[in-house]
Amino acid sequence: MKKLGAFILLSVMILTVFSGCSNAGTVSVASSTYQPLIDNYGEQLPQYLDKQYYYDGKPVSIQESNFYFINAYLDLSTYAMYGYFPANAKGYLDLSAACSEPEYATYGEYFVEYAENSLESTCILLSRAEAEGVTVNDEIKASIDTSLNDMRTNYAAPAGKTLDDYLQAYYGPGNDEATFRTILERYYLADAYSKVYCENYVFSDEEKYVPYLRYALFYAPETSDQATKDKALETATAMKNACSTIDDLTGLAQNAQAAGTVYDQGDILVPRGRMVAKFEEWAYGEGRTEGELDIIYAPEYGYFVVGYLGKQEQTKSDLDQIALQALSQSLLDEINAGTHDLHSKDATVSSLSNTEVLTVVFLTLAGVAIVAVVVILIANAMKKNKDTGSKGKSSSKPASKPSNSKDKAAKKPQPSKKRQEEEEDEDEDEEYDEDEDEDEDDE
Repeated sequence: MKKLGAFILLSVMILTVFSGCSNAGTVSVASSTYQPLIDNYGEQLPQYLDKQYYYDGKPVSIQESNFYFINAYLDLSTYAMYGYFPANAKGYLDLSAACSEPEYATYGEYFVEYAENSLESTCILLSRAEAEGVTVNDEIKASIDTSLNDMRTNYAAPAGKTLDDYLQAYYGPGNDEATFRTILERYYLADAYSKVYCENYVFSDEEKYVPYLRYALFYAPETSDQATKDKALETATAMKNACSTIDDLTGLAQNAQAAGTVYDQGDILVPRGRMVAKFEEWAYGEGRTEGELDIIYAPEYGYFVVGYLGKQEQTKSDLDQIALQALSQSLLDEINAGTHDLHSKDATVSSLSNTEVLTVVFLTLAGVAIVAVVVILIANAMKKNKDTGSKGKSSSKPASKPSNSKDKAAKKPQPSKKRQEEEEDEDEDEEYDEDEDEDEDDE
């Protein structure tokens, strides 16, 4: 049994497939059938397509399995473009390259497992949707109409192609508009079921409510000299001693931040797994009482004056992630139990058996479903890069100097510079949204 050790959440937007692909560089091939696909992706991909899969005894259309294989290829190629995986001449994942994971001889083998699990998990979700009466509604049909019309008008027509020709150039032979529409309906339906699951998920109090802390950070990470650490501890102690109650900490910290003494300050929710170890350890310590103040040292950042504000309900986005995690685990349980049968006479079907692997599902933009549920599995090599940085050394400094936002000070430090820049942009967007949400709550 093959083993995968981590997971990522990856959005696969339908139209992005068509917006950034090159049409240059024709490569000779025995059959002209795949030539448009080769022109776009290179000549490695076609050998992995057109495999007949069966799910619980029913055939999956070749075009649908190709859809998941091509999306999986684009997903993994994103990481090749960032240098995590080897890339071919066109910048996509080099499927012939030796894989860094010992369970796979090549990235081609890794890619096959990734794609097969994407297909299997979607099939499971579709089975659940049918059992629970979740159907393709008018909203989904309208979204698909809009997507197809956009492809036809903005991509196919300017390239001098019909929509059918354009679909076949990017998703393989046999993909006319009617076939692709059916694939998208199933694609969106899996996402619709995920939403229903999350909307109906019943949270326990432990899931719903998490510690809420007030903090002031005096920056002195473990890489600092002793004099810097001593000064940070001295000023942190002085601030704590100047507080008659936890309410005093806010004003003192704001003034100190304006003066440049405090690196960051504010109030922050502390869900498990989000913050550096010492910050989380204190937040979840036994016997915490509302209003208590303390000083802790987190080597990644320095000294924190922290105050316990009690427990507070998590944001909707955080609760959504908890529901998604539960859905992921339920899918994994079905896969591990062998509840369903995915097989192919044309290819070796991989199987999941490791409890570390979680399925990640459900993404919407502005409340409109545009993404299908896919199993996105990434190997330990990616996890190590994310945890330790691109050169394998732990980062002891935050990605950037935090503002007075409520979601950075105690977060786990970020890794490589390129990934930092991506995640900082994402953090800023999330923080802006959270600030708006909190302002609405205050009102």
